[in-house]
Amino acid sequence: MAINSSQLQTEGPGQRAPAADAVVRDVPLQSWRPWGRTIKPGEQIFFFTQLSLMIEIGTSLTGALRALGEQNQNDALKKVILDMLRDIEEGRQLSDAMQRHPTVFSPLYVSLVKAGEAGGFLKDTIDGIVTLQERRQALITQLRSTLTYPLILCILGAVVVAFVLIGILPKFVVLFEGRERLLPWSTRMLMALSASLRSYWWAYTAGGIAVLFGGAALLRSPLGQAWRDIFFVRTPLISRLFNKILTCQLLRTLGHLMESHVPLIEALDVTQTTFRNRYFAAFVDQIRQDVREGKRLSYSFAGNPYILESVKQMVATGEEVGNLPNVMLRLAKFYDNEIERDLKIIASLVEPAALIVLGGVIGTIVSAVILPIFRIAGAVH
Repeated sequence: MAINSSQLQTEGPGQRAPAADAVVRDVPLQSWRPWGRTIKPGEQIFFFTQLSLMIEIGTSLTGALRALGEQNQNDALKKVILDMLRDIEEGRQLSDAMQRHPTVFSPLYVSLVKAGEAGGFLKDTIDGIVTLQERRQALITQLRSTLTYPLILCILGAVVVAFVLIGILPKFVVLFEGRERLLPWSTRMLMALSASLRSYWWAYTAGGIAVLFGGAALLRSPLGQAWRDIFFVRTPLISRLFNKILTCQLLRTLGHLMESHVPLIEALDVTQTTFRNRYFAAFVDQIRQDVREGKRLSYSFAGNPYILESVKQMVATGEEVGNLPNVMLRLAKFYDNEIERDLKIIASLVEPAALIVLGGVIGTIVSAVILPIFRIAGAVH
């Protein structure tokens, strides 16, 4: 693909590309919490959808924002919209007004709107923002639905096991007293665990709370984030799914920006801010450095071990035919379907596996309680 001079906007004198570790930035929050109120992603989608519709039917931008602000039931979002309205009435562009609320509107959305304002296709770029948000929410919903059922089974299993150990098993201790030699090792182990839970429940509770808060703090730490990033891109089986998700995010974001004629260097800068994973953030940074040196995008893609081979081939083809943005968006749509299918397969495997594990645990506990009764009864006879 031939890259025109408008796309090759380089950094100013004295500026340099950040190091790989420095490019790891958190994705700007898609919700805002002023005074305890929350702007949810669904409300953002509704705002951009209604704004696009009003622009399509010929409503002025100030009129659209005024109507959306007055009709909005969320005080936090209403305040943001009315602040944007005042900025536009003072002569600012919509992108500038959005940029004044960075915790609500990410740099990606600001760049798309700015490109739409410059090119005269603001409605199309707003529709692109809606598409990005809808796909992101769809993916989050799919991941939650895949993980919810196994999580519920795990919690239910833990509650059942605790109830048996604390409420049921102690009633059999009297029956087993003096006959310990007849009991299997599993029963003796459960009796010891039951006695420990009843005597030191406070220690187990404090330990569980400490593990939860300590784990959360570790995940937020630089070391925990590094482990998380490595886990998602290198762990067998899991890495293939998450590499698809991250690659799809890269293709859709960069594709929308390039389709909106955002200069390539600026598009890469914005795309980089959307990644929490340091490996993909560093990859985008490497693409930017390669582009500044006059290399093709396909060169950068070809050297990355986490990008699927089919993506590398299609990016090279898109450059050859001069239609790379469309190829990226088509690939993103294709991998959306791939991810959805993979998540359904994972759900179909995880649910029965969780049931088997839960049944095995409960069965082991029940057998450890019931079988000794028969063994003792046989010894008495």
